[in-house]
Amino acid sequence: MSKLLKAVEKAKKNRSLHEQKGWTDTGDSQSEFLLKSEEAGAEKKATANQSESGGGPIITAADIARDKGETEAVMDASESAAAEEVECKLPSSFFKDDVELDNETLAKNRILTAESSRNFTDIYNLLRTQIFHRTKKKRHNALMVTSAMPGEGKSITATNLAISIARELDQFALLVDTDMRKPSLHNYLGIEMTKGLSDHLMQNIPVHELFIKPGIDKLTFLPAGAPIRGSTEILGSPKLQELIVEMKQRYPDRYVIFDCPDLLHAPDALVFSTYVDGIIFVVEAGKTSREHVLKALNLLEGRNVIGLVLNKAHRENLEG
Repeated sequence: MSKLLKAVEKAKKNRSLHEQKGWTDTGDSQSEFLLKSEEAGAEKKATANQSESGGGPIITAADIARDKGETEAVMDASESAAAEEVECKLPSSFFKDDVELDNETLAKNRILTAESSRNFTDIYNLLRTQIFHRTKKKRHNALMVTSAMPGEGKSITATNLAISIARELDQFALLVDTDMRKPSLHNYLGIEMTKGLSDHLMQNIPVHELFIKPGIDKLTFLPAGAPIRGSTEILGSPKLQELIVEMKQRYPDRYVIFDCPDLLHAPDALVFSTYVDGIIFVVEAGKTSREHVLKALNLLEGRNVIGLVLNKAHRENLEG
Protein backbone atom coordinates (compact mmCIF):
# COMPACT_ATOMS: atom_id res chain seq x y z
CA MET A 1 0.00 0.00 0.00
CA SER A 2 2.79 2.41 0.88
CA LYS A 3 4.42 1.71 -2.47
CA LEU A 4 1.21 2.61 -4.29
CA LEU A 5 0.70 5.86 -2.39
CA LYS A 6 4.31 6.95 -2.98
CA ALA A 7 3.87 6.21 -6.67
CA VAL A 8 0.64 8.24 -6.77
CA GLU A 9 2.34 11.26 -5.18
CA LYS A 10 5.37 11.06 -7.47
CA ALA A 11 3.18 10.60 -10.54
CA LYS A 12 1.27 13.82 -9.82
CA LYS A 13 4.57 15.74 -9.72
CA ASN A 14 5.75 14.23 -13.00
CA ARG A 15 2.43 14.47 -14.85
CA SER A 16 3.12 17.84 -16.47
CA LEU A 17 6.33 16.48 -18.03
CA HIS A 18 4.37 13.87 -19.96
CA GLU A 19 1.14 15.65 -20.87
CA GLN A 20 2.20 16.31 -24.47
CA LYS A 21 3.47 12.79 -25.02
CA GLY A 22 0.05 11.13 -24.59
CA TRP A 23 -0.58 7.56 -23.71
CA THR A 24 0.39 5.20 -26.53
CA ASP A 25 1.07 1.55 -26.88
CA THR A 26 4.69 2.03 -27.99
CA GLY A 27 6.19 1.19 -24.64
CA ASP A 28 6.68 4.79 -23.38
CA SER A 29 4.16 4.21 -20.61
CA GLN A 30 2.75 1.23 -18.84
CA SER A 31 0.38 -0.14 -16.26
CA GLU A 32 1.94 -1.63 -13.15
CA PHE A 33 0.16 -4.19 -11.00
CA LEU A 34 0.96 -3.41 -7.34
CA LEU A 35 0.13 -6.21 -4.94
CA LYS A 36 -0.83 -5.77 -1.32
CA SER A 37 2.00 -8.06 -0.25
CA GLU A 38 4.48 -6.14 -2.47
CA GLU A 39 5.95 -9.42 -3.66
CA ALA A 40 8.27 -9.58 -6.64
CA GLY A 41 6.53 -9.52 -10.04
CA ALA A 42 5.65 -12.82 -11.58
CA GLU A 43 7.54 -14.09 -14.61
CA LYS A 44 6.03 -13.24 -17.98
CA LYS A 45 4.44 -16.12 -19.80
CA ALA A 46 4.46 -16.68 -23.56
CA THR A 47 0.96 -17.08 -24.90
CA ALA A 48 -0.44 -18.54 -28.09
CA ASN A 49 -3.80 -17.91 -29.72
CA GLN A 50 -5.27 -21.35 -29.98
CA SER A 51 -8.83 -22.52 -30.54
CA GLU A 52 -10.13 -25.17 -28.20
CA SER A 53 -11.77 -28.07 -29.97
CA GLY A 54 -14.35 -30.24 -28.31
CA GLY A 55 -15.90 -33.58 -29.17
CA GLY A 56 -19.51 -34.53 -29.37
CA PRO A 57 -21.53 -36.11 -26.59
CA ILE A 58 -20.48 -39.65 -25.55
CA ILE A 59 -23.35 -42.08 -25.26
CA THR A 60 -22.95 -45.12 -22.98
CA ALA A 61 -25.25 -47.93 -21.86
CA ALA A 62 -24.69 -49.00 -18.29
CA ASP A 63 -26.56 -52.28 -18.64
CA ILE A 64 -26.21 -54.20 -21.88
CA ALA A 65 -29.21 -56.35 -22.66
CA ARG A 66 -28.45 -59.91 -23.61
CA ASP A 67 -31.02 -60.01 -26.31
CA LYS A 68 -30.01 -58.23 -29.53
CA GLY A 69 -33.39 -56.61 -29.92
CA GLU A 70 -33.26 -55.17 -26.42
CA THR A 71 -29.77 -53.78 -27.03
CA GLU A 72 -30.87 -51.91 -30.13
CA ALA A 73 -33.84 -50.44 -28.27
CA VAL A 74 -31.60 -49.19 -25.47
CA MET A 75 -29.17 -47.54 -27.90
CA ASP A 76 -31.96 -45.94 -29.93
CA ALA A 77 -33.49 -44.44 -26.77
CA SER A 78 -30.11 -43.15 -25.56
CA GLU A 79 -29.28 -41.51 -28.88
CA SER A 80 -32.72 -39.87 -29.03
CA ALA A 81 -32.38 -38.46 -25.50
CA ALA A 82 -28.90 -37.13 -26.21
CA ALA A 83 -30.06 -35.44 -29.41
CA GLU A 84 -32.93 -33.73 -27.62
CA GLU A 85 -30.62 -32.49 -24.87
CA VAL A 86 -28.19 -30.94 -27.36
CA GLU A 87 -30.98 -29.25 -29.27
CA CYS A 88 -32.47 -27.53 -26.22
CA LYS A 89 -29.25 -26.61 -24.40
CA LEU A 90 -27.14 -24.79 -26.98
CA PRO A 91 -28.25 -21.54 -28.64
CA SER A 92 -27.39 -21.21 -32.33
CA SER A 93 -25.18 -18.20 -31.59
CA PHE A 94 -22.81 -20.51 -29.69
CA PHE A 95 -21.33 -21.75 -32.95
CA LYS A 96 -20.62 -18.46 -34.70
CA ASP A 97 -19.30 -14.95 -34.10
CA ASP A 98 -21.99 -12.30 -33.82
CA VAL A 99 -19.86 -9.33 -34.86
CA GLU A 100 -16.53 -8.64 -36.49
CA LEU A 101 -14.44 -6.10 -34.60
CA ASP A 102 -12.51 -3.40 -36.43
CA ASN A 103 -8.83 -3.44 -35.46
CA GLU A 104 -8.38 0.25 -36.22
CA THR A 105 -11.20 1.16 -33.84
CA LEU A 106 -9.78 -1.14 -31.17
CA ALA A 107 -6.29 0.32 -31.49
CA LYS A 108 -7.65 3.86 -31.35
CA ASN A 109 -9.46 2.96 -28.13
CA ARG A 110 -6.31 1.34 -26.69
CA ILE A 111 -7.76 -2.18 -26.85
CA LEU A 112 -5.51 -5.18 -27.51
CA THR A 113 -5.37 -6.53 -31.05
CA ALA A 114 -3.20 -9.08 -32.82
CA GLU A 115 -1.14 -6.15 -34.13
CA SER A 116 -0.54 -4.48 -30.75
CA SER A 117 3.10 -3.90 -29.84
CA ARG A 118 4.91 -6.48 -27.76
CA ASN A 119 5.39 -4.02 -24.87
CA PHE A 120 1.70 -3.14 -24.77
CA THR A 121 0.66 -6.81 -24.95
CA ASP A 122 3.15 -7.86 -22.27
CA ILE A 123 1.69 -5.36 -19.80
CA TYR A 124 -1.63 -7.21 -19.77
CA ASN A 125 -0.04 -10.64 -20.01
CA LEU A 126 1.87 -9.86 -16.82
CA LEU A 127 -1.30 -8.59 -15.16
CA ARG A 128 -3.10 -11.78 -16.20
CA THR A 129 -0.29 -13.99 -14.87
CA GLN A 130 -0.24 -12.29 -11.49
CA ILE A 131 -4.01 -12.58 -11.19
CA PHE A 132 -3.85 -16.28 -12.06
CA HIS A 133 -1.31 -16.82 -9.28
CA ARG A 134 -3.65 -15.32 -6.71
CA THR A 135 -6.97 -16.77 -7.83
CA LYS A 136 -6.66 -20.17 -9.51
CA LYS A 137 -5.83 -22.28 -6.46
CA LYS A 138 -8.79 -20.75 -4.63
CA ARG A 139 -11.01 -21.10 -7.71
CA HIS A 140 -11.78 -17.40 -7.59
CA ASN A 141 -12.99 -16.72 -11.12
CA ALA A 142 -15.43 -13.80 -10.67
CA LEU A 143 -13.53 -10.51 -10.55
CA MET A 144 -14.71 -6.90 -10.67
CA VAL A 145 -12.66 -3.94 -11.91
CA THR A 146 -13.31 -0.54 -10.36
CA SER A 147 -11.60 2.74 -9.46
CA ALA A 148 -11.99 5.66 -7.09
CA MET A 149 -13.02 8.20 -9.73
CA PRO A 150 -14.33 8.12 -13.33
CA GLY A 151 -11.90 8.18 -16.23
CA GLU A 152 -9.03 6.29 -14.61
CA GLY A 153 -8.93 3.52 -17.21
CA LYS A 154 -10.90 0.78 -15.46
CA SER A 155 -12.98 -0.11 -18.53
CA ILE A 156 -9.90 -0.41 -20.75
CA THR A 157 -8.18 -2.46 -18.06
CA ALA A 158 -11.19 -4.79 -17.74
CA THR A 159 -11.48 -5.26 -21.50
CA ASN A 160 -7.78 -5.91 -22.11
CA LEU A 161 -7.57 -8.24 -19.13
CA ALA A 162 -10.48 -10.32 -20.48
CA ILE A 163 -8.86 -10.45 -23.94
CA SER A 164 -5.53 -11.50 -22.45
CA ILE A 165 -7.20 -14.24 -20.39
CA ALA A 166 -9.04 -15.56 -23.45
CA ARG A 167 -5.72 -15.82 -25.30
CA GLU A 168 -4.39 -18.19 -22.65
CA LEU A 169 -4.45 -21.88 -23.56
CA ASP A 170 -7.51 -23.70 -22.20
CA GLN A 171 -8.90 -20.53 -20.64
CA PHE A 172 -12.14 -18.70 -21.41
CA ALA A 173 -13.34 -15.22 -20.46
CA LEU A 174 -16.74 -13.56 -20.09
CA LEU A 175 -16.64 -9.75 -20.07
CA VAL A 176 -19.70 -8.15 -18.43
CA ASP A 177 -20.55 -4.44 -18.41
CA THR A 178 -22.26 -3.78 -15.07
CA ASP A 179 -22.11 0.02 -15.27
CA MET A 180 -25.85 0.57 -15.47
CA ARG A 181 -25.50 4.34 -15.20
CA LYS A 182 -23.07 4.94 -18.05
CA PRO A 183 -22.27 1.81 -20.09
CA SER A 184 -19.13 2.13 -22.18
CA LEU A 185 -17.59 -1.25 -23.04
CA HIS A 186 -19.54 -1.56 -26.29
CA ASN A 187 -18.09 1.78 -27.41
CA TYR A 188 -14.52 0.64 -26.74
CA LEU A 189 -15.17 -2.51 -28.76
CA GLY A 190 -16.93 -0.59 -31.54
CA ILE A 191 -20.16 -2.58 -31.13
CA GLU A 192 -23.65 -1.19 -31.57
CA MET A 193 -25.58 -2.16 -28.46
CA THR A 194 -29.28 -2.95 -28.68
CA LYS A 195 -29.89 -5.09 -25.59
CA GLY A 196 -27.96 -6.27 -22.57
CA LEU A 197 -27.91 -7.19 -18.90
CA SER A 198 -30.62 -4.68 -17.98
CA ASP A 199 -33.02 -6.42 -20.37
CA HIS A 200 -32.47 -9.70 -18.55
CA LEU A 201 -33.03 -8.10 -15.15
CA MET A 202 -36.00 -5.93 -16.12
CA GLN A 203 -37.70 -7.87 -18.91
CA ASN A 204 -36.68 -11.47 -18.19
CA ILE A 205 -34.95 -11.97 -21.53
CA PRO A 206 -32.83 -15.15 -21.23
CA VAL A 207 -29.24 -14.10 -20.65
CA HIS A 208 -27.83 -16.46 -23.28
CA GLU A 209 -29.78 -14.50 -25.91
CA LEU A 210 -27.89 -11.36 -24.88
CA PHE A 211 -24.37 -12.78 -25.14
CA ILE A 212 -22.21 -11.45 -27.97
CA LYS A 213 -19.33 -13.39 -29.48
CA PRO A 214 -17.07 -10.54 -30.68
CA GLY A 215 -14.79 -12.53 -32.96
CA ILE A 216 -12.07 -13.02 -30.33
CA ASP A 217 -11.57 -16.71 -29.70
CA LYS A 218 -12.90 -17.89 -26.30
CA LEU A 219 -14.20 -14.43 -25.34
CA THR A 220 -17.89 -13.69 -24.75
CA PHE A 221 -19.29 -10.22 -24.08
CA LEU A 222 -22.44 -9.25 -22.18
CA PRO A 223 -23.26 -5.54 -22.65
CA ALA A 224 -25.05 -3.54 -19.97
CA GLY A 225 -28.06 -2.61 -22.05
CA ALA A 226 -29.80 0.74 -21.87
CA PRO A 227 -28.98 2.93 -18.84
CA ILE A 228 -31.55 2.58 -16.09
CA ARG A 229 -32.62 4.57 -13.08
CA GLY A 230 -32.41 2.92 -9.70
CA SER A 231 -29.34 0.98 -10.75
CA THR A 232 -28.26 0.42 -7.14
CA GLU A 233 -31.50 -1.39 -6.35
CA ILE A 234 -31.21 -3.48 -9.52
CA LEU A 235 -27.62 -4.45 -8.72
CA GLY A 236 -28.73 -5.46 -5.24
CA SER A 237 -31.53 -7.70 -6.47
CA PRO A 238 -31.58 -11.46 -5.74
CA LYS A 239 -32.00 -12.08 -9.46
CA LEU A 240 -28.59 -10.58 -10.22
CA GLN A 241 -26.99 -12.43 -7.34
CA GLU A 242 -28.32 -15.73 -8.70
CA LEU A 243 -27.03 -14.85 -12.17
CA ILE A 244 -23.52 -14.17 -10.86
CA VAL A 245 -23.49 -17.49 -9.02
CA GLU A 246 -24.56 -19.19 -12.25
CA MET A 247 -21.79 -17.44 -14.20
CA LYS A 248 -19.22 -18.45 -11.59
CA GLN A 249 -20.14 -22.10 -11.30
CA ARG A 250 -21.24 -23.21 -14.76
CA TYR A 251 -17.77 -23.16 -16.33
CA PRO A 252 -14.84 -23.46 -13.88
CA ASP A 253 -12.31 -22.71 -16.64
CA ARG A 254 -13.91 -19.34 -17.40
CA TYR A 255 -13.03 -16.05 -15.73
CA VAL A 256 -15.88 -13.55 -15.43
CA ILE A 257 -14.63 -9.96 -15.54
CA PHE A 258 -17.15 -7.31 -14.43
CA ASP A 259 -16.55 -3.68 -15.37
CA CYS A 260 -18.15 -1.73 -12.50
CA PRO A 261 -18.71 2.00 -11.85
CA ASP A 262 -16.28 4.02 -9.77
CA LEU A 263 -16.60 3.87 -5.99
CA LEU A 264 -16.85 7.51 -4.92
CA HIS A 265 -19.76 8.76 -7.05
CA ALA A 266 -22.39 6.05 -6.49
CA PRO A 267 -22.91 3.02 -4.25
CA ASP A 268 -23.32 0.61 -7.18
CA ALA A 269 -19.78 -0.81 -7.10
CA LEU A 270 -19.81 -1.14 -3.33
CA VAL A 271 -23.02 -3.19 -3.48
CA PHE A 272 -21.64 -5.33 -6.29
CA SER A 273 -18.36 -5.98 -4.46
CA THR A 274 -20.12 -8.35 -2.06
CA TYR A 275 -20.91 -10.81 -4.89
CA VAL A 276 -17.49 -11.34 -6.47
CA ASP A 277 -14.41 -13.35 -5.50
CA GLY A 278 -11.96 -10.49 -5.89
CA ILE A 279 -11.54 -6.82 -6.76
CA ILE A 280 -9.00 -5.14 -9.06
CA PHE A 281 -8.59 -1.47 -8.17
CA VAL A 282 -7.37 0.91 -10.91
CA VAL A 283 -5.54 4.16 -10.13
CA GLU A 284 -4.50 6.66 -12.79
CA ALA A 285 -0.95 7.86 -12.20
CA GLY A 286 -0.67 11.64 -11.86
CA LYS A 287 -4.42 12.18 -11.57
CA THR A 288 -5.93 10.33 -8.61
CA SER A 289 -5.18 11.96 -5.27
CA ARG A 290 -3.90 10.08 -2.25
CA GLU A 291 -7.06 11.09 -0.37
CA HIS A 292 -9.35 9.57 -3.01
CA VAL A 293 -7.35 6.34 -3.08
CA LEU A 294 -7.51 5.97 0.70
CA LYS A 295 -11.20 6.83 0.83
CA ALA A 296 -12.08 4.27 -1.85
CA LEU A 297 -9.97 1.53 -0.27
CA ASN A 298 -11.55 2.21 3.11
CA LEU A 299 -14.94 1.55 1.51
CA LEU A 300 -13.62 -1.83 0.39
CA GLU A 301 -12.39 -2.81 3.83
CA GLY A 302 -13.11 -6.47 4.44
CA ARG A 303 -13.39 -7.23 0.70
CA ASN A 304 -10.81 -9.22 -1.21
CA VAL A 305 -8.79 -6.58 -3.10
CA ILE A 306 -6.40 -8.84 -4.97
CA GLY A 307 -4.34 -6.02 -6.45
CA LEU A 308 -4.06 -2.46 -7.64
CA VAL A 309 -3.26 -1.33 -11.17
CA LEU A 310 -1.31 1.92 -11.47
CA ASN A 311 -2.48 2.99 -14.90
CA LYS A 312 -0.59 5.27 -17.33
CA ALA A 313 2.48 5.01 -15.12
CA HIS A 314 6.01 5.88 -16.22
CA ARG A 315 8.84 3.94 -14.67
CA GLU A 316 10.28 6.94 -12.86
CA ASN A 317 7.07 7.17 -10.85
CA LEU A 318 7.83 3.75 -9.36
CA GLU A 319 11.47 4.37 -8.49
CA GLY A 320 12.79 5.69 -5.21
